[in-house]
Amino acid sequence: MELHDVWFVLIAVLWTGYFFLEGFDFGIGILTKLLARDRAEKRVLINTIGPVWDGNEVWLLTAGGATFAAFPEWYATLFSGFYLPLLLILVCLIIRGVAFEYRAKRPEENWQRNWEQAIFWTSLLPAILWGVAFGNIVRGVKIDADMEYVGTFLDLLNPYALLGGLVTLTLFTFHGAVFAALKTVGDIRVRARGSRSSWAWSRRCSRSPS
Repeated sequence: MELHDVWFVLIAVLWTGYFFLEGFDFGIGILTKLLARDRAEKRVLINTIGPVWDGNEVWLLTAGGATFAAFPEWYATLFSGFYLPLLLILVCLIIRGVAFEYRAKRPEENWQRNWEQAIFWTSLLPAILWGVAFGNIVRGVKIDADMEYVGTFLDLLNPYALLGGLVTLTLFTFHGAVFAALKTVGDIRVRARGSRSSWAWSRRCSRSPS
């Protein structure tokens, strides 16, 4: 096995670790709007990822650094071609981190509600955009002889990539429901298990012959 093969496997492990760990992180953020019925339940959900959400993002930094170190041309093409979606993801991650830290700084209802809205949207958008980005990587993008992306932003929003965004959104939300069912008790746990079971049932139905 060549050195570049080792780096490729290492980068694959890092990205897999990021999506596995950050997946339930995004899922919990999405479920604060879909699963929680009041502010107390939103606080319970947010508290489940309180000790781990910032650590999960270290996987992203390490994966990006490893990609830059081992495959600089790949890194340059990827980050220049996907500049706008990756910038949106970065902005969402920044706002999301601020929202986690500042939500409980003041007791006013409007203050907390606005930060909760920020947590939801900055969890939803990256969950979709990551799927769009990786859907385009699998499908292939337009690059020239200088390894520069020659398409437009609208070219990235093709049906295949949008389907990838829907898949990652569904998987992250399901992962968040599983995590919530493991980390909570009472009614919110029952609803989390119910939503998880409904998703699994619909998935089995979609696979069964008509």
